[in-house]
Amino acid sequence: NYYFTSDEIETNDKEIFLIDAKHTKEDKLPSVGDIKDGLLKMILFTNLEDVEIDNKKFISTPVLKLTTADTFKVMNISKSEKEILKVLKKESQINNFKIKLNNKLL
Repeated sequence: NYYFTSDEIETNDKEIFLIDAKHTKEDKLPSVGDIKDGLLKMILFTNLEDVEIDNKKFISTPVLKLTTADTFKVMNISKSEKEILKVLKKESQINNFKIKLNNKLL
């Protein structure tokens, strides 16, 4: 049994999205430390075998949700932030989790 909590959940029929959210009020991505903390949860959530709510089984999909200031624009991010997003996207594809940036899937 894992006793970690997710920040949010969403359900869709038999699928449950386990969401770990990282936020910054600034016009940039959340800190690398926050993102690493989220990746640790993704490792745990991707390895869950049985996910149940009230004895109903669900197929779980982990989601790392990154949110920023409303003024954030992907086209304006730094080279290092672009690299972070590129690596995160590749990591999510290899390890079967999703990434949302301001509610848009990467």
